[in-house]
Amino acid sequence: GVQVELDRITRPGAVISGTVTFSDGTAAKWMLDQQGRLGLDAGKPGYRPSPEDVQEFQMILSQKLQSQGY
Repeated sequence: GVQVELDRITRPGAVISGTVTFSDGTAAKWMLDQQGRLGLDAGKPGYRPSPEDVQEFQMILSQKLQSQGY
């Protein structure tokens, strides 16, 4: 499955940030900016997680953000 972690120290320019590991083993950094836009950097040009992984990532991230008061 998909694993989502929150950074202890938020990256510059982000409201909150962290890492995600998709079901294919690819790890990516994510961040949410001031306007609520989600950025994702897998370090692999053109990488796209599966639609199922994206859906699971969004669900887990939403739960984690709610638990943090966002």
